[in-house]
Amino acid sequence: MEEEFLNPRDENNQVRHSIERYEQMIRNKDAYFFDVEAFLNIIDYYIERNDPVKALQVVEFAQSQHPDSVEFLLREAQLLAMVDRYNEALAILDKAEMITPTDADLFMIRGSIYSQQQKFELAIENFNKAIPLADELDLLYLNLAYVYESWGDYDKAINYLALCLEDNPENEVAMYELAFCFEFTERFQDSIDFYKKFIDMQPYSFPAWYNLGNVYNRMNRYEDALDAYDYCLVIKDDFSSAYFNKGNTLANLSRYNDAIECYKKTFEFEAPDALTYYNIGECYEQLEDLHKARDYYKKATKLDANLAEAWLGIGITLQSEERWFEATRYIKKALELDEHNAEFWFALGDAEYHMENYPAAEQAYQKVLELEPENHDIWLEYSHLLMADSRADEALELIENGLVYHPDDAEILYRMACYHYSTGQIRASYQTLEAALDKNPDLCHAIFEYAPIMENDRNVLDLIDHYKNRI
Repeated sequence: MEEEFLNPRDENNQVRHSIERYEQMIRNKDAYFFDVEAFLNIIDYYIERNDPVKALQVVEFAQSQHPDSVEFLLREAQLLAMVDRYNEALAILDKAEMITPTDADLFMIRGSIYSQQQKFELAIENFNKAIPLADELDLLYLNLAYVYESWGDYDKAINYLALCLEDNPENEVAMYELAFCFEFTERFQDSIDFYKKFIDMQPYSFPAWYNLGNVYNRMNRYEDALDAYDYCLVIKDDFSSAYFNKGNTLANLSRYNDAIECYKKTFEFEAPDALTYYNIGECYEQLEDLHKARDYYKKATKLDANLAEAWLGIGITLQSEERWFEATRYIKKALELDEHNAEFWFALGDAEYHMENYPAAEQAYQKVLELEPENHDIWLEYSHLLMADSRADEALELIENGLVYHPDDAEILYRMACYHYSTGQIRASYQTLEAALDKNPDLCHAIFEYAPIMENDRNVLDLIDHYKNRI
């Protein structure tokens, strides 16, 4: 039975009709005739639905009706590669090459298969064979870029991505892939130079403006980043990613209210996501609006219960209100998700310390030291805990260890001077105090907080006056 073609108003209707007729044929176990184009549309339909097995069945049926069509050989090779039957796919391509040795698609498919097999030299060889045969070069250049990326040669990948965009300036995939390569190789100035040159030729390319903004952001050139995002949004005012990254930039500039407005703008064009809620929460936290911050952190956890930073955010806002016990619940939830995060352990230690649960606090601080010994603050806070627990000798030993990691740190030296004084090592305290004053005399007030008795020592006051007057 021949397929009864309608006179559809558009190509989509025709494609849909072909698919329906094919599936009807399979259900009824009939044999309908389809032309080559109809078969190709049906095959593409199953490929798009990620069903290569059904697509292969269509190919087999198509070949029975059109045995001389090379198109179906090429599709069969593609589909076999999709199900990791590479040798069969390559054998079919060899057969196709005997029939039509100048088909660019043949070399494209073979190159892709070799690339999947990590046979990069063979992949490049076949892609290069396709270049003089192809009508459109941008996809070829893009595939060559992918091969060189996989091979670790990012310079050549960048060159081919540039050629891709030269051939087709609207290839957004290439634009974003180029951004990745520049980012990965940290060639930030080269990236800026490229985008500026590209924009001179294509001033309405919103991906170029967007990626330029991202590079400026990466280089902490926030005002330039804002300008780039604004140009991007003039061209494409529904580009939610640009609003999101503009929000990040505004937050980096401490313009938190403006950042919140940008983050919320994304909700007009796509459904809210956990990260955006989290970032809004961070902004409100910086604005000291703890209730709104906590509300948005909670919204983030409802969308993504595995977003550990949001659970921590809830805990931190509770800590800011001195609701220490409640805070530990959320901080521990964050740690369940990421037990190797030093920041989380630090927050837990602070909460336990304020509840005077010193053993638990010490355990948390020890984890911080294990994970992040270069953290400046942990040596100060942990040693302070030991002092509060009447373990002055241990506190002194700990702060001395901290000095190994931070030999020029004035705060640690001042704290060491306090601990020396508290343990009766007065001469050592004077020497350490003098070293701290030499580093930064403006921080000297800290000693009276941690060792108030030093304020009554004439020698201490004379030392401070000497270094302050020296300035």
